[in-house]
Amino acid sequence: MSEDMQKIIACMQEAVDAEMERKAKLGYKAVIADKNGRPKIVSAKYLVRKRRAQKKAEAAVV
Repeated sequence: MSEDMQKIIACMQEAVDAEMERKAKLGYKAVIADKNGRPKIVSAKYLVRKRRAQKKAEAAVV
C-alpha cells in the first residue's frame, strides 16, 4: 500500500473512531457486518471498547 493510501485510511479511521465515541456517549447503536456480511446492530460502546483494545494491542507490538 502506498504512503498516501495509508494516510487516507488512518484519517478515515480517526473520523470513524470519533463518531463512535460520540454515539457511545449518547447511548446509540451502530450497524456493522457480521462474519457472513449481514448487517448486525451493536451498541456503540461495544465498538469503542473493541477499538480501544485493538489500538492498545497495536501499540504493544510497535
